[in-house]
Amino acid sequence: MSNQPGIHDKTFSQESDDRIKAAKQLGALFEVFPDRKQAFEDLLRLCSDRDSEVRVEAINSLTTVFPNVPEKELTWERFVNLTAYPVEQVFTAAVNALITVFPLVPDKGRAWKDLIELINSKSSIEDVSRGIVSSLQNIISEYPDREHAWKDLLEMTASEEPYARKKAASLLSMVFPGLPEGKKTKAWKDLLGLAGENGDLQVREQASKTIREVFPLLPDEKKDEGWEEMLELAGESADHAARMKILPFLPSVFSSVPDKNKAWETIFRFTGDERETVRKQVVDALVSISTEISDKSRGWSDFIKLTGAQDEYVRDRAVDALSGVYQCLENKDAAWKELIGLTGSEDKNIRTTAARALNRIFPYVSDKIQAYSDLVDLAEKEDNYVLREVARNLSSIHPQFYGEYGTDEVRAEIGEINEIGRRNGEKEIKSSGIYESASEKAAFLRKGTVTFSGPVSVQHDMGKNKEIAEGREMRDEDNAENGQFKEKESKKSAYDFLRLKGEREKYARKDSAGPFSETYSGIPEKKEIIEELLRLSSDPDPQIRRGAIETLLARYSREAGKAQDIWNELLRISEDEGTGVRKDAAGLLSHVFPAVEEKSGVFFDIIRLVESRDTQLRRRAAELLPAAFTHSGNKQRAWNDLVKLTSDEDREVRKGAVLALSSGYHGVPDKGKVWNDLIMLSSHNDSFVQREATRALGPAFFYVTDKTMAWRDLQVLVDNPYVYVQRYALRSLGRASLWRAIKAENEAAYLFGLKEAVKYFKEASEASVGTAIPEFYHPFYESLLQIFFAERSSALESERYLSAVTGETGYLAENRKLQGVLEEFAGLLRTAGDLAPGDLSARKEFLENSIGAFDRASSIFDAVEEDAILSKKVVKKEHQKFGKVVQEQKLKETLSGIRYRAKTACLKSKGTPAEKITCSISQRVRTWNFQDSERDKNELSRQLESFLNVLEAQVPYVPENRNIFEKLEDIRQEQDLLERCRKVSRLISLIPGARV
Repeated sequence: MSNQPGIHDKTFSQESDDRIKAAKQLGALFEVFPDRKQAFEDLLRLCSDRDSEVRVEAINSLTTVFPNVPEKELTWERFVNLTAYPVEQVFTAAVNALITVFPLVPDKGRAWKDLIELINSKSSIEDVSRGIVSSLQNIISEYPDREHAWKDLLEMTASEEPYARKKAASLLSMVFPGLPEGKKTKAWKDLLGLAGENGDLQVREQASKTIREVFPLLPDEKKDEGWEEMLELAGESADHAARMKILPFLPSVFSSVPDKNKAWETIFRFTGDERETVRKQVVDALVSISTEISDKSRGWSDFIKLTGAQDEYVRDRAVDALSGVYQCLENKDAAWKELIGLTGSEDKNIRTTAARALNRIFPYVSDKIQAYSDLVDLAEKEDNYVLREVARNLSSIHPQFYGEYGTDEVRAEIGEINEIGRRNGEKEIKSSGIYESASEKAAFLRKGTVTFSGPVSVQHDMGKNKEIAEGREMRDEDNAENGQFKEKESKKSAYDFLRLKGEREKYARKDSAGPFSETYSGIPEKKEIIEELLRLSSDPDPQIRRGAIETLLARYSREAGKAQDIWNELLRISEDEGTGVRKDAAGLLSHVFPAVEEKSGVFFDIIRLVESRDTQLRRRAAELLPAAFTHSGNKQRAWNDLVKLTSDEDREVRKGAVLALSSGYHGVPDKGKVWNDLIMLSSHNDSFVQREATRALGPAFFYVTDKTMAWRDLQVLVDNPYVYVQRYALRSLGRASLWRAIKAENEAAYLFGLKEAVKYFKEASEASVGTAIPEFYHPFYESLLQIFFAERSSALESERYLSAVTGETGYLAENRKLQGVLEEFAGLLRTAGDLAPGDLSARKEFLENSIGAFDRASSIFDAVEEDAILSKKVVKKEHQKFGKVVQEQKLKETLSGIRYRAKTACLKSKGTPAEKITCSISQRVRTWNFQDSERDKNELSRQLESFLNVLEAQVPYVPENRNIFEKLEDIRQEQDLLERCRKVSRLISLIPGARV
């Protein structure tokens, strides 16, 4: 039982340590105290203690027990007063307390007023104001009076503090949807004023972003006027950033404009703007919305006008649009003739643009034979060289016109290619097999240089093998997207033949592994077994090694003795003087260990091997430490030995030791020592030991006895200078908050714990570690929170979770095991929707099951995170070593990955609303290329920027797509071109799941 009187007496002790301990105990045991009022009064008194540390501990305890305190408003008032205490630890703890308990305060109006006063008051400590502002997003979601919130945020945009101005402007979009309908027009005017004022640039930028986000929420009678105002703002704004927050998003809000034809006219006016960025954004918007206007002839006429634009980008996009609009026109013949007429224009731009448009539109002409004939006749009659080029191009692309025009030139090309093929033993091309595009012809010629290269040296082929494979893969991608899979015949080089022969021999050896045991009709003694095992361990095929060794050990153990005998023999020869013998013994350790019958004592054998002077033996033994630790008979002694090994000089030994510690702590009797050792290791000088130890603290929290002390330890680690320790300490606090939710006595306390966990998981995911590390916890528990308390559809949240984490994992999404685990968690979220509202016991049980699922998947998730961390370090080292060459090679590989991912996304989206967007992305990224020049980099950067603008315009800005827009913003902020491309690749995988 709790000793409440004794703890009460400690609160009056002259020793600060006693009062600190009392404050901790009051928080940890509050719910079991018979006199909660007395405990509450003790905590309030300790909040005014003369010792700052006592105050902090009392504030933290009051925050923890806030759902159950008898006077919540009095507690809130005390927290507000403590923000004025001039000690950083105290006012920081008070601010955190205010943010945390706000959802549970009965009078939220008064609480909101207090927070706004703290932000605006000149007497407030600057860090207090900033701390509250940084968490306003969470507070606003709990504050029902949207009209009052709008007024206060609007005033805050004029704050003297730049951070407060920017944050307030960014939060207006959260408040606008909840305003009364009659107040939205006034609020719209407020936003226009903020975006157009000559004030703070960041405020104008955020206001412009909010304008395009809230436009669909305007009353219908206001939308036409609002569209004009928004366009006027975007066109007249002198700020590039403000324009970029509106122009790219015009297509996403166009569907909500009542008078679309008038809206089209408004946009079209800006195609002649003197600023290049405005022209580009506007023409992109016009292309995207061209199919939505009712007056298609007006669209055709306007794009025809743009064929004479001075801006090349505008002309190119006009050609793109004409083929789409043409298909919707009623009078296609007149449009075709109009284009033909433009080929005789005196303006060179119009002539060339019209010619390109004719080529693009021709596939959609109903009577192709007649149209082609008229085009040829007109070309000869008017001596129009532009039409001749169009006719010649059409005759080479469309087989039915081959022989009609430009035959001699095409035949000459075919003859030249056939001559190359005859010299290399390839079949001739028939005239009917003329290439469908110039790129296909170029691909054939490239193919010729690879396939028909003739006998070359093996060394040369090995050096070129990867390049050849990439070339073939790129051609296969092109063919797949065009639907032009054709049977291909190619001759194998001498190296391919030898390689295939080697493959056949390998499978022959593999086939013999099955009946391996039949070779041993009489089982030899263990000495001969060891010799045979050593021979098998040198086989180059790992599958042969594993299969044959396992078979031999099983046969020996079954008929002659125990595998323990073989293990003991290995230990003996591991002490041999010969380096080769020790190396062979090291290679067998991992094969023999699983077969040993009594593993309880093997752990200490491995400890002795880890201390060997032989590097190979030492490291092989270190790899077995995690598995061996789980079987150890004396866990406490084994734990102590492992802690010592974390200080070993060999990094691989330290790695094996900490992996064992982080996975086997739950079996150690002294949980207090386990916790303290993990805390100690979180400050180790080896970064891997630091990360692994801090990762383990979250699960270990559930086993430690003194959870208040453990919570404080985690809070301290959040300020650790090593960013990965910060990340995993925050995640551990999230896990600890889940424990609090599981122990909650009522739904308010459960909600408090779950929200607190989501907050910490979010902070962990946002920890700046300099590389993209996939996040699995935050999206899951954020979705769970929405299902339980925002009544969101569990099916929708499940899909959002799967989409978010798949996008985070990037290329790792092809990992089947990982994908299976993620689908399991998505299934968990679907079942969460089946729980009855208010069923606290069922929800607590669900939380326990989800934590267990994360524990089971931890090895997979940890491996994914380590891969991301190590890949960053490898790239950094490679950049130092190889510099520019490595960067360029990785950029090429990333672009190849983007093309593959876009093609896959297009196939996945077939038959879904997102098909059009996804497949257009696939078409667009096919043209992305990079060689090695600065010009290529600039061009790729331009293409990326255009891609982002178009994607922002095509994907509707709705809550379901928020994750996509967050990724887009992240890409825009990224300065490194290689990292931008990698993030684009991850973004593409999210598009098939977009809400369109």
